[in-house]
Amino acid sequence: MRIALLALFGLISCAAPESDDQGQQATVAVSDSALYYFGRIDSGIATSEELEFAKKHFISEDSLVLSDPKRLMQAGLVLMSGGEDYLYGVNYLITLTKKYPEHTFAPEAMMQLALFFENRFNDKERSRNYLRALMDRYPKHELAIQAEALLLLSSDEELNTIQNWLNKQ
Repeated sequence: MRIALLALFGLISCAAPESDDQGQQATVAVSDSALYYFGRIDSGIATSEELEFAKKHFISEDSLVLSDPKRLMQAGLVLMSGGEDYLYGVNYLITLTKKYPEHTFAPEAMMQLALFFENRFNDKERSRNYLRALMDRYPKHELAIQAEALLLLSSDEELNTIQNWLNKQ
């Protein structure tokens, strides 16, 4: 449930239009295309059913997704929100961080990856690696502070301290 809420939050945060060449494209978005669903997400009107249906388009129209950091973020979050195609979403967010490291969505993608691995697979080590990478690559970003706090909370020493305190109660 937390992953779905995080994905929805992430989609809303990247739904605001960016000033780029997307508005100048001559491509017509029909309801059976990834462009149609990206338009619905950008407008903030995509339903959960539409997002589920969009997954197959985000995978089949891979070259369209890979060509833009905003699309990588949106498609990645949709695909990671559930179902068996989550690896495509993980790959899209990793691609965003490597191909567009200076884009404003790169730190958010790293945070989403950390949260995804922690919540979906209980893979604390991989989650910590993404949090550390976020702090190293973007030390002045507001998410670096949150990453540091999450690292402190997830440390074994901190967990033992909390457990000991609870056992004394």
